[in-house]
Amino acid sequence: MKVNELENRMEPASSQDRGGAIWQNQDQELVERAQQGDTEAFGQLIHTYRERAKRWAERMTRDPYMADDIVQDALIRAFLHLGSLVDTNRFLPWLHRIVQNQANMRLRRGGPYKREQPLTSFQNARANSAASSQIDWDDLDHILHHLTQSASDEADKQNDPAEHLLRKELFETIHTLLHCLSRKERNIFEAHFFRQLAPDEIADLYNTTVGSVYTYIHRSRKKLREEQVRVFMDGHQSHLQQKGGSGLSKHNVLLLPVWPQHQAVKTTFVDRIGHMLAAVGDTRSTTELMGISGFAFRMKISNRTTFSDGIYIYDWRNTFKQLMNDLGYVASILCGQLPDAPVPLLAASERFPVVLPLEEAVLPFIRKYIDMGKPVLYFDTLADKPYVHEWSLLYGYDDEQRIVYVTDAMRPDGKTLSYGEIAGNPLRFLAGIDSKESANAFSQSSQQKAKETLEFAVSYARQGCRYYPMTMYLSYTSGLAAYDRWIEFLSNSLITPNRYGMGQLAAVYSEAKRHAARYLRSVRQSGETMRLILLSSEAYEQAAEALETISGQVPFIRNAEMLSIETLDTCRTNLQLAKEFETAAIGYLEKAIILWEQGISK
Repeated sequence: MKVNELENRMEPASSQDRGGAIWQNQDQELVERAQQGDTEAFGQLIHTYRERAKRWAERMTRDPYMADDIVQDALIRAFLHLGSLVDTNRFLPWLHRIVQNQANMRLRRGGPYKREQPLTSFQNARANSAASSQIDWDDLDHILHHLTQSASDEADKQNDPAEHLLRKELFETIHTLLHCLSRKERNIFEAHFFRQLAPDEIADLYNTTVGSVYTYIHRSRKKLREEQVRVFMDGHQSHLQQKGGSGLSKHNVLLLPVWPQHQAVKTTFVDRIGHMLAAVGDTRSTTELMGISGFAFRMKISNRTTFSDGIYIYDWRNTFKQLMNDLGYVASILCGQLPDAPVPLLAASERFPVVLPLEEAVLPFIRKYIDMGKPVLYFDTLADKPYVHEWSLLYGYDDEQRIVYVTDAMRPDGKTLSYGEIAGNPLRFLAGIDSKESANAFSQSSQQKAKETLEFAVSYARQGCRYYPMTMYLSYTSGLAAYDRWIEFLSNSLITPNRYGMGQLAAVYSEAKRHAARYLRSVRQSGETMRLILLSSEAYEQAAEALETISGQVPFIRNAEMLSIETLDTCRTNLQLAKEFETAAIGYLEKAIILWEQGISK
């Protein structure tokens, strides 16, 4: 039976006849908008059809719990692959096919008598309740099975929607525990326990041996048991605190060091990290951080128009961890995306795990670092205008008022957000500094790091950013080619430049080029190598001046006015100048690197 025939059989005839053409046109418009990156349009589609998708899944599985999981997986896949839908009139059959495929995959993999069982099938095992009550708390499999079965039993007995949520909360807790594993340990553990892959399948997937897979699983079990004990002890202390006994503080607000204006930078990812480091006694300059992180040399432009999102599109996790490693720190990250909300900056977050808006999943992380005297790096989607979203620091919490204290680029005194707003942030990213590496562990010389930074600048300018979105309808141009893309937007009469985004691009990138020039002047070399580096620094200064002219013409403020022809001409001229100067700067760096390497080889 064809998908559209099945769809017609599953829906009442009246729903097909009454206003069908109107709904189809509305769906087509939403699909087309979603394919262009409009996450709100996709959210509207999901709001309209989520319940219908669940009915499909329940009819296939006859299990509401498995149906929830199938629909969640199906919606994620639809979100990631919407760009591949050629006929936008056929969104509903296309979505049905995805749900059907996910259901078939689950049923083939599991079924009532296989490893992945529908929760309703546990009813057949309740006669053995005496045996099942004997839980081996040293065996993670027993724990997971017990938690899941307990939630299922209670939900069936009480028929209470709140109990249904418990199962999801349990899995969120499990995902929180998994943060103690390394990336490869976690991938293998999840492939074995959650995706139900056999060891030989996992070995093929990760290009390793079956023996190594068993080793990873054994090691992961041990680490998870240790993490479980730590989480239990934290929870026990919180319980004592609620009863008035000793325990963790219910109110803790850090006194952040003053962040001077000359250190502030519009690349707020680097700016907040600089302030975060200052809070632990590391007062290195923003220019050094801009250089080492590479942000002084980056430029990325959307391929749609002059949106400002290109500023934020890079691998957040690896970039943060690499910078912390380069600076000699060990750091931890908690990240995710919510399943039922439009996720901003999808191209940066699409590889994040899907998580639930549970306070218990984020607040222990926040309390842990603040109680250590360390602020937490946080991506804030509730930033004050003119920003849409920005990087900030969490520096305090209050359990009685249920608020956290947050910095804001537009509020010198900071602000507060509720626990619900923190948990409900559709794009979750928090990071904390764990410790400083020993001198032996952090052995890379500043000279070697400077050389790597110059090599990054050249590679990025010539080849562009190596991070590409998986979603087909989101794409960007980076490096020197970004200038050409930007100029194209100002030259093509069929494209309307986004004035607000252009203002932020000009402000951020002009300042970045200034820091590139300053960083290059701080590099310690001699002779012809140093002369070329200084020439590159001067060329970056000239590029910065050209971009600052654009920033003056199109300031970073909310403004609905169209850009005049004269303004477009001025901006194009200065973009071309900036590109020429930066191209010259990269040419000088390429020659300097060659001489530098020759000096090392001698």
